[in-house]
Amino acid sequence: MSTTEKKAMPARLASSHPDVQQALDAVNPSRKLEVATRIVLWAANEAGLNTADIIVALSKNDPVLFDDLIADMEEQQFRLFELGDEKHLAFFNKARAYNASAWLVRGVPHEAIYESIFSTEKILIVDEFFQE
Repeated sequence: MSTTEKKAMPARLASSHPDVQQALDAVNPSRKLEVATRIVLWAANEAGLNTADIIVALSKNDPVLFDDLIADMEEQQFRLFELGDEKHLAFFNKARAYNASAWLVRGVPHEAIYESIFSTEKILIVDEFFQE
């Protein structure tokens, strides 16, 4: 039996966007979810979702609500992809935005931010979200 400590797998955010992970790590722990919420709402808006609806769903603190929406969006995405309809990309983005919301409700801000980044074609401008 080895006594060496296993290294934790780096978060997806740290692997793909180390600058964003560093900015998140530098934020006061009590503000991490606040920053992640702002990013999730930005991503939801960019993906074409109604942010007011997202805010209401977030307030229910039930990730299963988002899991059901993710499944619906992914089903539509796959159906449209099989038909060769380019609109499948919009449903991919919506599914990722809902997934970001689910991670937020689960209290995992780095995963919420990671999914938010991939729910939009726009570049996340870190400074806009991490300023106090």
